Amino acid sequence: MKDFLQLARRGGLLFDGAMGSLLYERGVFLTNCFEAVNLSQPELVRQIHQEYLQAGARVLTTNTFGANAYRLARHGLADKADEINRAGVRLAIEVAGGGAFVAGSVGPTGLGLEALAGEEGPRAEAALRAHLEVLLDAGVDVVCLETFYVLAELEMAVRLAKSLTDKPVVAQYTFQPDGLGKGGLTPEQVGRRLVEAGADVVGANCGGGPDLLYNVTVPMVPLGVPVMAQANAGRPEVIEGRAIYVANPEYFGVFARRLLKAGVKVLGGCCGTNPEHIRRMAGAARMFAADDRHRPTIEGGEAGGPAGRKVELPLGERGTFAGKIARGEFVTSVELNPPVGFDLGKRIEAAKALRDFGVTSINIADGPRASLRMTNLAMALSVAQATGLEPLLHVCCRDRNFLGLQAHVLGCHALGIRNLVIITGDPPKMGDYPNATAVYDVDSVGLLNVVTGYNNAVDPAGKPMPEPTKFLKITGAEPAALDYDRELRRLEMKRDAGAEAVMTQPVYDPRIAERFLDDTRSLGLPILLGVIPLASFRNATFIHKNIPGMQMPAYVLERMEQADAAGRGQEEGIAIAREALGAFRDRIQGAYIMPPFDRHKVAMAVLDGFL
Repeated sequence: MKDFLQLARRGGLLFDGAMGSLLYERGVFLTNCFEAVNLSQPELVRQIHQEYLQAGARVLTTNTFGANAYRLARHGLADKADEINRAGVRLAIEVAGGGAFVAGSVGPTGLGLEALAGEEGPRAEAALRAHLEVLLDAGVDVVCLETFYVLAELEMAVRLAKSLTDKPVVAQYTFQPDGLGKGGLTPEQVGRRLVEAGADVVGANCGGGPDLLYNVTVPMVPLGVPVMAQANAGRPEVIEGRAIYVANPEYFGVFARRLLKAGVKVLGGCCGTNPEHIRRMAGAARMFAADDRHRPTIEGGEAGGPAGRKVELPLGERGTFAGKIARGEFVTSVELNPPVGFDLGKRIEAAKALRDFGVTSINIADGPRASLRMTNLAMALSVAQATGLEPLLHVCCRDRNFLGLQAHVLGCHALGIRNLVIITGDPPKMGDYPNATAVYDVDSVGLLNVVTGYNNAVDPAGKPMPEPTKFLKITGAEPAALDYDRELRRLEMKRDAGAEAVMTQPVYDPRIAERFLDDTRSLGLPILLGVIPLASFRNATFIHKNIPGMQMPAYVLERMEQADAAGRGQEEGIAIAREALGAFRDRIQGAYIMPPFDRHKVAMAVLDGFL
């Protein structure tokens, strides 16, 4: 099962959601033993597993959570423990069919710390050992210890599992609503103890909704093993005598992306979640590429045309901007975004001024920060016609399904827009329309593969196209990403998918920029270093606190604060941006300037002397 741990370390590995609350919703009364349903209604358990698999789960969890002798004895079923557990494993394996891992679920005995420390301790240990032995013998791929409130019992279960198998062991603790364990233990302390006990994956489940699980799992990330989070669907509300979870599945998609971006590697759902919650989380998991199962590929070869022949035009023959990249010339791009209204006059005048100043091109974001603007394609076409510039058009995977994305990209080519900046995109929850649906049928790697296929006259289904497209494919990168290793892996994947240049997020710490340039040199991709000339200390603080991957060194914040006090915040922001470009001018192939509030003259001040 090295594959499981390999995927867990890479990130985006998705478990399924709740079993017990779904059985309850489908007619199994609370007074019944949910695990015994493996014997009495196996088709119901099989159906739930199938729904989770279809929703995108990569790991199916057996319906064996409470199938230890202690808990089964409450229902008079202690003598059925072996049969119940084997049936639970068999049902999950049948549905997984080799296309998903099967995790053997093991819950606590339900005894408190005092009982465990007394005469009941050896009996509890024997019950957990017997539970683990039958699951392992039945053929689970992974041991999943979950919903343990007593840390000492969870540590005991981890040690037992590690003594019985070399298969991966997942250990999930359940925290109190205040975010601490019993006795006031912090998440970091809990995680460290589980690692010391031998757990291969640590984390938390149950106990609360997404916010709580975020707060208790992210502190475990620095411990050096994959971290897992499985939140409840909020807190249950009693409606007509039934406990109903009312959290919006869409929020779970946003929550999943937040967790993955913060370094949590393994996700799933707990009480109250259903296949729709997992489906929304799967959209986020696809972006973090735990595996290639959901990534569109080009049938017949990513680099070849219909007959396997590479027909993509050389970079230098795909336009003025692409030609400069191919020749190794220093290029510059300034970001100008569509206005709130419909009048493009000021944007066109700004583009003309930038052209006359010597800027190579402008780039136009696609709904930045999930805000509402006119389509950037309309602005790009207007700017190109009025100025002769070749705009760089951002294409975001958030708002269009797979068919819509392809139609949009092909329409860009027909209108003469050939320079694409392909990005995954911010979730709608960040903008003014949090109820808008985030699609994410593909991520930036998937769309790069598609456009590379177009350049080779083949569509994603492997069908030949009448002629190849002539796109320049640019991608993004975050030099200050919280999960830096993942960012480098993703950038390598983007290169392999056809990316031909990189535009970075702003970098304010020269040590981070230097590390990134050193680590990406072997990829052979031209780098356009991103810079936001800070407008004020308030602007700097907002970016530092609210935009992932744009952390500011303390000395930059201090400089901006002092400059603001002297009434020269904007001038200091320009100076800091110029210093960043000057320090790395010889190691980059271009500058990507993002002036705040579309102040193009600020961008000109930053670039003065660099053109």
